[in-house]
Amino acid sequence: MMVRFEENEYMVMAMFQRESRRQTMEEIRSVLPFIMEDDEILLLINSTLEKMENLSYEAFLNLDLEPYQETAVEDE
Repeated sequence: MMVRFEENEYMVMAMFQRESRRQTMEEIRSVLPFIMEDDEILLLINSTLEKMENLSYEAFLNLDLEPYQETAVEDE
């Protein structure tokens, strides 16, 4: 089954990316206590996690999340 992610979901995965799909999901879940009051972010996190549940280990490894990773801004 092909899992289709929205751009914001790719950003969530990139922000919390770890070595594996499971580790990334655990890292995403770690923010749940801090976002419970923000319905929009909670919906985004939950949809991302739900789609990740249906993603194989290999499919996760093949995701190119680099374009979605925040680039560091250098101080001038």
